[in-house]
Amino acid sequence: MKTVIKESKSKFTKKLIVKSMGLALVSMALSAQANEVKELSTTHVKEEKKAGYKIEKASSPKYTGSLLDTPKTINIISSEVLKDQGVTSLNDALRNVAGVSTFGAGEGGGGNITTNDKITIRGFNANGNIYIDGIRDIAGYSRDMFNIEQLEVTKGASSSISGKGSSGGTINLVTKHAVQDDFLNTDISYDEAERFRLTVDANSQISDTLAGRINALYTKGGDPLDNGIEDYETLAIAPSVKYVISDKTNIAADFMYMKQDNNPMLGLPWINANAAAQLGLPEGAIDSSLWGNYYGVADRDFEEVEIAMGTLLIEHQISDSLTLRSETRLAKNEKKSTISRPILRSVRDPDTREYTYFNEIDIHSRTQNIDQENSLFVTKFDAITQLDTGGISHDLVLGAEYYIEEVTKQKLKDNRVFANPYVSLTNPNSNLPYTGSVDIDGKPTNTKGKGWAIYALDTMTISDNWLLTLGARFEDYEAKGSTYFRRNPVLFENIKVDGTFVSWNAALAYKPDANSTYYIGVANSQDPTGGELAFSGRSEEQLKQYNGLDPQEATSYDVGAKWDLLDESLQVSAALFLTKKTVADRDDDNTPFLSGEQEAKGIELTATGKLSDNVNILAGYTHQKTEVTKDFNSETQGNGLTAAPEDTASVWVTYDLNKWTFGAGGQYSSGDIFWRRNTAYFDSGSLTLFNAMASYTFSDNLLLQFNVDNIADKEYATDYSAKGHFRPGPGRNMKFSLRYQF
Repeated sequence: MKTVIKESKSKFTKKLIVKSMGLALVSMALSAQANEVKELSTTHVKEEKKAGYKIEKASSPKYTGSLLDTPKTINIISSEVLKDQGVTSLNDALRNVAGVSTFGAGEGGGGNITTNDKITIRGFNANGNIYIDGIRDIAGYSRDMFNIEQLEVTKGASSSISGKGSSGGTINLVTKHAVQDDFLNTDISYDEAERFRLTVDANSQISDTLAGRINALYTKGGDPLDNGIEDYETLAIAPSVKYVISDKTNIAADFMYMKQDNNPMLGLPWINANAAAQLGLPEGAIDSSLWGNYYGVADRDFEEVEIAMGTLLIEHQISDSLTLRSETRLAKNEKKSTISRPILRSVRDPDTREYTYFNEIDIHSRTQNIDQENSLFVTKFDAITQLDTGGISHDLVLGAEYYIEEVTKQKLKDNRVFANPYVSLTNPNSNLPYTGSVDIDGKPTNTKGKGWAIYALDTMTISDNWLLTLGARFEDYEAKGSTYFRRNPVLFENIKVDGTFVSWNAALAYKPDANSTYYIGVANSQDPTGGELAFSGRSEEQLKQYNGLDPQEATSYDVGAKWDLLDESLQVSAALFLTKKTVADRDDDNTPFLSGEQEAKGIELTATGKLSDNVNILAGYTHQKTEVTKDFNSETQGNGLTAAPEDTASVWVTYDLNKWTFGAGGQYSSGDIFWRRNTAYFDSGSLTLFNAMASYTFSDNLLLQFNVDNIADKEYATDYSAKGHFRPGPGRNMKFSLRYQF
């Protein structure tokens, strides 16, 4: 197994230093003006920072108690952490959560690297388990954090809470909503990758009953490898309104529109063993001296993403002990792209079936063409009540949900013609002339999934010391649609899968005092065939066989403890976990059946909050062992799971000193392994990254912040495809930010 982790030389650029100094000078000039108007400010930067990193409760109404009393591992990354670290993407935010990997393993079991978010939790794929305000976000794209208040990662199987899927856990992005306050915050930043970013967060208390808020984003640039061509542009706006009809009823409406216009690069060439032997090149990632090369066609390659999402929430308090809650969302995502996959040119001998490799990159036939549309409709109804029965107090949530998910993918044919469809590995030409276009070829595939569910979740206070949590969800799901098989031009239509399943959870917690909780819990998840709007199978017969399988089921067992320390300003937790998942397998005749089993087990430790009035900490450590415990192929048993490092750790500490705030931290991973065909194709090797920040508050209105990520400028891989390319992680990146409150 190969590693691409190594130390690189420093790459400070004069251009960045000049621009950074200019930004600093501008900020000092603005500070004089800020000092003159500081009496107009009602919300102070420093006062916000003193709130700390500790969050008392998860946002979902399905968790009726505090985090301390919730018998699950839930990691919450607050808005203050996001600000201090200068985090702008979901992947960057997740670096704070041990046990979560954002290493991609090629879409479809090792095929194509994509620009979508790629996440595993406790060794299990979580790409389909990303939620926004508790509603699944089914689309594939790279998520920006401009409109996110906090990030919540719930570990372990939890279909009774979140619905189908969620074997290893779920990710919930909590958006910024209108509040009864007046403020206007702007944040301008510029970094070493020549990325300019502007965000605006404006909230107005229009009246005693009406409040409005708008978050807006514009970002342009982003050339992390300094190839001079990569570019990413995003324009987004997210308005929010809250209307208080009475002291018992309110309505909130949120909308988000985002458009991305990017010229990305999927990665860099990877030299396999056979190519290395033939060409006399080192096996593995191409030499880092070539990482500044652009392996694409600048005037052809593109990515366009358009997202629209609207949510309506109505809450009505019937009495002091009963609240009704209705939430409905409509969402649509469109993605179109043509991007080169930088893979070595090769020719296969039809007789020997062996490949001959060339010192060239095929920029014509090795492209990733996408034309896809996702849509979503969800409506949920919850009744949240408190009642007493026989001396037992109940915090009860009764609910129902109905949803429709749909994805349409156009079948495409690349008709572009190049005079020479190959470029040099060491000196590629990105400005190749070409003719032709990418055209729709035949019918699109369309898959529609719909379902309904009812659920009941109850937290029972048996006594001052004992809590019992029980939950169950009944779900009816069906998916209908069509698909093309690989290397088969025939469209298979009228495919249908359906079924019902039950998810559940149970936990018992002991509270010896108000500031500590010890618990044991068990929960399951159900992952039905077609649950992620994709059908499996290599033939029509095999497709029918797969679709007849019961849902894949995971069961998680957790034993843990949580403590609130230092006058409840610091929460520390520890948990042992075990997750077993039954998965689809194939026998010698390629007939699928549910006989495989995967397992993840380990320990997690976390600490979140204040060590003192001036010191905040966010830290976590996970040790886990993942394994294929059952498989029809006995040789596969004992293999690990892809993107499931044995050890991961993160720590972030800030020190607040009057006008100055200093922060530093790091992340450690023992290494991500990519398993395919009973082979560990790639081992990223262990990786340690260090980050730091410093900010200075000029006035109640103005703050200047400096962040540097990957201080040691480590070279590493964040994605790998067995087809022959990889995505490098960003090198050292320095960023200046100017935050101003009007």
